[in-house]
Amino acid sequence: MTSREAPNITIDAEELAVWPPASEWFHRLIPESVPRTFAEPTPELTERVARGLLRLADDR
Repeated sequence: MTSREAPNITIDAEELAVWPPASEWFHRLIPESVPRTFAEPTPELTERVARGLLRLADDR
């Protein structure tokens, strides 16, 4: 192999099947105290956030 060639890495389907999905890897980094699901934001909350962001943008 020269420095210009990429290594040929092979992995079989059985080996991949035992790996957890990437989303589980991410959740392992988050403490158990953080909820995994969230309530749908209300239209009022969305409007409040939008007004606050616009206010921040106007201050700059």
